[in-house]
Amino acid sequence: MSQTPEYLYSELPAIELFKKLGFNYFDASIADTRESINEVILEDRLRQSLLKINPWLQDNSLEKVARKLKNIQASTLMEANQIVFDFITKKDSITEKPTPEAKPQPVFIIDYENIENNDFLIVNQMKYNGIHKNSIPDIVVYINGLPLAIIEAKSPKVSITDAISDLSYYQENSQKLFYYNQICVGINKGKALYGTIGSQFEHYSKYKLEDLTELELLVERTPTAQDILIYSLFKKEMLLDIIRNFTIFEIDQGRTIKKLPRYQQLRAVNKILDRLKTQNKGGVVWHTQGSGKSITMVYLATKLRREEAGFDNPTIIVVTDRIDLDNQISSTFRRTGFSNPIQAVSISNLKELLKDSYGKTLMTTIHKFQERAEEQKEEIEILSDKSNVFVLIDEAHRSQYGMTAAYMRNSLPNAKFIAFTGTPIDKEEKSTLRTFYGGSDYIDKYTIKQSVEDGNTLAIRYQTGMPEYFIEKDLMNEVFSSVFGHESEEKQAKLKSRAASLDTFLMAKRRVEEIAKHIIKHFKEKIYPNNYKSMLVCHNRYQAIAYQKAFLKLKEQGLNSFESKVIMSFDNKKDPIEFRELAVEEDKIKKAIEEFKLPFGNENEKSKSGEKRFDNTAILIVSDMLLTGYDAPIVQCMYIDKLLKEHTLLQAIARVNRTKSGKEYGLVVDYAGITNYLTQALKIFSGDLEASDVMTDIENEKTILDNRHSKMVAFFNDIKIDRFKDRIKFVDECVLYLEPEDLRDKYIDLVKLFNKSMDIVLPDSFATKFEYDLKLYNDIKLEAVNTHTPEKMFITREETKKIQMIIDEHLRATGVHYLLHDAIDITDPEAFRRELENKSGKTKELTIANRIKHTIAANKKENPDFYKDIAKRLEELIKAKEEDRITQAQLLIEFDKLQEEIRNSKEEWKRLGLTSKEQFPIFKTLEKVVPNPKEFTIAVFDKVGMYLQKSDWKDHDDIKKEIRKNIKSLLRNNGVDKELVNSLPITILEILENQ
Repeated sequence: MSQTPEYLYSELPAIELFKKLGFNYFDASIADTRESINEVILEDRLRQSLLKINPWLQDNSLEKVARKLKNIQASTLMEANQIVFDFITKKDSITEKPTPEAKPQPVFIIDYENIENNDFLIVNQMKYNGIHKNSIPDIVVYINGLPLAIIEAKSPKVSITDAISDLSYYQENSQKLFYYNQICVGINKGKALYGTIGSQFEHYSKYKLEDLTELELLVERTPTAQDILIYSLFKKEMLLDIIRNFTIFEIDQGRTIKKLPRYQQLRAVNKILDRLKTQNKGGVVWHTQGSGKSITMVYLATKLRREEAGFDNPTIIVVTDRIDLDNQISSTFRRTGFSNPIQAVSISNLKELLKDSYGKTLMTTIHKFQERAEEQKEEIEILSDKSNVFVLIDEAHRSQYGMTAAYMRNSLPNAKFIAFTGTPIDKEEKSTLRTFYGGSDYIDKYTIKQSVEDGNTLAIRYQTGMPEYFIEKDLMNEVFSSVFGHESEEKQAKLKSRAASLDTFLMAKRRVEEIAKHIIKHFKEKIYPNNYKSMLVCHNRYQAIAYQKAFLKLKEQGLNSFESKVIMSFDNKKDPIEFRELAVEEDKIKKAIEEFKLPFGNENEKSKSGEKRFDNTAILIVSDMLLTGYDAPIVQCMYIDKLLKEHTLLQAIARVNRTKSGKEYGLVVDYAGITNYLTQALKIFSGDLEASDVMTDIENEKTILDNRHSKMVAFFNDIKIDRFKDRIKFVDECVLYLEPEDLRDKYIDLVKLFNKSMDIVLPDSFATKFEYDLKLYNDIKLEAVNTHTPEKMFITREETKKIQMIIDEHLRATGVHYLLHDAIDITDPEAFRRELENKSGKTKELTIANRIKHTIAANKKENPDFYKDIAKRLEELIKAKEEDRITQAQLLIEFDKLQEEIRNSKEEWKRLGLTSKEQFPIFKTLEKVVPNPKEFTIAVFDKVGMYLQKSDWKDHDDIKKEIRKNIKSLLRNNGVDKELVNSLPITILEILENQ
């Protein structure tokens, strides 16, 4: 063998490592034992191995088996490969009789139980006959005479893509060699990738190890990438495990695709099995969106089913939180050849299916447990008490918590629960870890950053475009007074609050129309030229329809040539007629979302099976649907006009991170201002949090729950009616009892605290005894509020429409302004923050403006008047720069002044002579409306200070009512304008609540 760099630095080290792993070796360039290069099987070794594993084989049977393995009859390479795979992995695929009179028994090609009973061999530089010329792969891995893996080595100076290209060429040139292939590998020392037959370059994977200690001892140096891959995949036990348990053939749009596991899938499944065997409990697997959780579940189910795993032919239940996800994962199991997964139509059906002693794979949704939980008022029905029931929960998050999850766990008391999630809940919410059997750590964790580094998902870039607008405030106030002036002052204050709400602002017609223009322009310039598509996420269904109307209006004006569709659920009783006119009909939704995945082209062209080949829908408009579980690699961009947070935000933007040939990144364009939420979510879900950060002291909370329940029940001690025997009468009496507003406020506080404790303790079975009272006392609260609140204080639908019309008429949108000149990669949270800060020139100008805007957004509730002034001055500066009235240098100087003013505001209260920093925002609110704001501010705190000393005053509506009353009295006694006497107490209370 010539001493080329390829041989010295890649091929030779690989051979040496294989030898250390216990493989036999010979150099085919020196001695080839075959009679002809047409032979791909080493027949002598095959026969010897068959007899060793199946010593009962007669000579004629041995020849029949060898002939069957040698003469594969198939029309395609993939078909031949699948036939061989069945031969080497499935128990009854080849059978023979030990004697003419005996029953047929299975012939094992590979001994998976006694690993050393197999013949492991590597050969290098072996020639194989080809269509064009001889193929000479660098290393071929033989097991029992069959060529099950092929490795192509390159010099470290040569791209790894050359190795993958050679593997593809060999598959076409020497097809028969790949009938038997289970793994294809490309190596060049510093890089190493593995895939299967038919894999394109983007579907080859790298392998990573958590602990290199053992490998370092084996190779006696720092391991290279190719060392890691060969060691990880080709240790004898692991290699056989991958072939038997982690290789699947999936049908995708009529085409068969062979898949191997990614390293995190292998690692997670084997860790789960280890925990089940050693600790007899389940837990949580946190693998980020797009990392193949559904396939991981297939691998896990496959290994649980193995007889030698020792789980006694278990029943496996796969639980999702939506019907479409239930259908999706059921389809995944079927497409990958998993035997007979059954979708349970109801809990009764599930109970029947669980009666059988032999194992089944069952699919259901969490909501079926919810239906039964509502039916069962007292005693929980045991669906199965078998211990070999394994519940695999897909996307374990909010809907899996609460009474439903408690019922599910209690109805399967001995089952093991394994939860898969891409977005664990943060420490402010429930702990996914605690929910699924109290593990103190995750079974396995695979973060966004790791997934992007590995090429399993794409980096997501973030761009924020802020709609510019101004409100004709004076004119709007005049119209508001003419429409609602007849209402009471209290009702007018409530109507004004609704007018200032987020819903009303986001729905403003001109705002939506300006953003729609921007979306079409951006899509046309940035997304469509590369043949990708987009999704638009809207605040609610009404806004989704508003955007569709705006897009259609742009079409009429000749400014939009793209098709868009609205996908949403319907409420037949309440929805306006235009919902059904402008959204995709209910029975056509499934077809529309599947066809959206197709490329642009002639929609009249059909495939051989008669299906559409192309679909020209460019933008899919949604509100809540398709934000989780929808896998459409053709989607590159997501436009967001909805305040998404935490796991919902991360799940939504993951729609754009799926890999596709030529697609370099996913893009998120934000019109709603979610930068702060995104930063927070990335921190939570980056993988930096320890298990202790999301754990809750559940035992302590049980005592609190018990006490809060007792107080709530005791509140109605004077009502001598049995709440269990005569529920309706009990509710009626309680509602009458709550007529006094102060009594009603106290009761509402009690219910809130009880609900909070229930939320923390659930789904622990301790909480299930309070299920009846949870619904009862909340029903009483709702009915009491509806009964005793004056009708005039309710805001009607008609009034809501009038408010929206006023806003639509007087909010002027002037365009969309990019706050970041370039889109920023969000994959690494720290890098995301650094990149925001390191921009220069025009981008620096936009970034600082964005930072100030988000500082305003984050603090305006705490100090509204101060930040309102800052916001006004910021907009004036931006406008002045756009009109060339000031230079960029002047703008940046003024920005620095604003930032300095914001920083100084933290200590401004001392200079003013106030007694605490909490008084400053109240001072800023009062300084424009009272002559002596300092004295008045101090007087306010003197008046309400006793209430603010209570640590939980914000949770008590009666205390808040007293605070408003005291401030109102103070204002009235000091001659403040009547309108301000009504509105200022509400404003001041909001400031205090946000401190």
